[in-house]
Amino acid sequence: MKNKIIALFLVASSLGVSSCNDYLEEVNKSGLTQGPFYDTELGITSAVNACYSGTRLWYGKEAPFGMTETGTDLFLRGGDNKANQLADYTVDLNGAQTNLKDYWAHLYKSLNVCNTAISLLPSPLLTPALNKQYEGEVKFLRALYLSLIVETWGDVVLNTTPTVGVVTTAKRSSVADFYNVIFSDLDIAIANLAPKKSTDGRITQDAAKALKARLCLTRASQTNDAALYAEAATLAKDIINSGRYALFSDYAALWDMKNSEGGSNSEAVYYINYTNDETLNGDFTVGTNKGNNGHLYYIMVYDKQPGMTRSVAYGRPYQRYMPSVRLLDLYNEANDQRYHGSFQTVWYANTPNLKDGDVNGYPQMSAGDTSMLFLKTPATEKQKSVAAGKYKIFDRTTMYKADGSPLLRSQFIQLKKFMDPTRLTANQEWSARDAFVIRLAELYLIAAEALMQSNPTEALGYINTLRTKRAIPGKEAEMQIEASQLNLDFIMEERARELAGEQIRWFDLKRTGKLVDYVQKYNPDAKENIKAHHNIRPIPQVQLDAVTNKAEFKQNPNYN
Repeated sequence: MKNKIIALFLVASSLGVSSCNDYLEEVNKSGLTQGPFYDTELGITSAVNACYSGTRLWYGKEAPFGMTETGTDLFLRGGDNKANQLADYTVDLNGAQTNLKDYWAHLYKSLNVCNTAISLLPSPLLTPALNKQYEGEVKFLRALYLSLIVETWGDVVLNTTPTVGVVTTAKRSSVADFYNVIFSDLDIAIANLAPKKSTDGRITQDAAKALKARLCLTRASQTNDAALYAEAATLAKDIINSGRYALFSDYAALWDMKNSEGGSNSEAVYYINYTNDETLNGDFTVGTNKGNNGHLYYIMVYDKQPGMTRSVAYGRPYQRYMPSVRLLDLYNEANDQRYHGSFQTVWYANTPNLKDGDVNGYPQMSAGDTSMLFLKTPATEKQKSVAAGKYKIFDRTTMYKADGSPLLRSQFIQLKKFMDPTRLTANQEWSARDAFVIRLAELYLIAAEALMQSNPTEALGYINTLRTKRAIPGKEAEMQIEASQLNLDFIMEERARELAGEQIRWFDLKRTGKLVDYVQKYNPDAKENIKAHHNIRPIPQVQLDAVTNKAEFKQNPNYN
């Protein structure tokens, strides 16, 4: 049974001219007013707990998957993608884009909840220890939300105090100003919180160090600051050497639902907890299906294929995102277990009572037999001969054109990391799977990248340790690399192999200055459209319309 962080009272933000009245009416069902409620220990605790709610709007949700994984070198839009503007950088990527509008509001609301909680601390109603803990947790969460805002939109609005009522002006702050607050907040979190693995989803010092390591690397990549590289390496090594975490030897097992709880998964350093009790998966919005939805979006349309019926085990095929040829080609499946640990390549007929002769074109197919085989390479004549009359082959030539453009967008080699065969029904949209935000493997990658210039020998050691763990048994030597192979492009390839689909690729390409280059090389859908200004997103038009200081607060450059 998971322990859940339950927000008993939620606070709203009002950036722009939005009123918070309706929002408070929705959640403040107790009838308590803000002042008296916050003057109680329960009120302060509830305000702190509410700060966690915004994380469930970002991690494991459809739009942020699209914002962070498509429009990169790794994922293309699937057959039912709902945000082609983000995937392909089309001319209508502008301030009217729905996902960007929604998440501008969500992230600033989350930020304001944190600012409100911070304003209540320290409180004489709490013990000194609890004051420190709460301050550390909330400062961590504020740093997280600020980092998502600044890396998505650039030098926009930096709020560090609660916003109440209607605000009609907006002022830009520099990216450097954002990071000053972010690093200060994370330093407080590291100082205040206990060094331990979280078992209940609450922030610990380990999570704070891990996030600061990631963000030090982000800022170092942008500024070439040697001190930030050094700090990123130190923080990453602190977690690696703590003894509280361990890399899985079986990459597929890392994603098994039996290991889906972050509190017991040995690689999960920072995670968002979800549960089978949907009422406890709450965020700031009203509605259902609030669990981890990641299992929906990378699944291809399998239930219209030979011998196949929609099932709990195979999932609900939303077909939003499909892998690029570039991503598939990064894996050497003869040595690296992450290919078959990440992707589903074989399907078995699951139509009840299916018998030989029932499937037109495949007379030798029965229930439980192979229905489909997916190959990232062209099928050989022998493979075609073996499959004839038995099962269907989808190979590189049937799924992709020679330039990597998809021939099929509804049938593809699907990412299976987030699948959940424990759901109650085939159509259930939410999952109890925890969303792993920072895993131990990423800290090995952070350490390697941060040390690459200052201590390449040590950097190589971290890469080879990770690759040894990800080797198919008996192929460990083949997975090792030489010092001459270690460079930023290799690091980015390794991050792709390890972290594909985990809501970080767009940020990785942006921070390293490789977004435009990699998309032009490896994303046939977007290569003609992407420009340098796409390294930041357009500010929502509703925000621009709402402010009265329009001459000062304008759209990000080159967005109409």
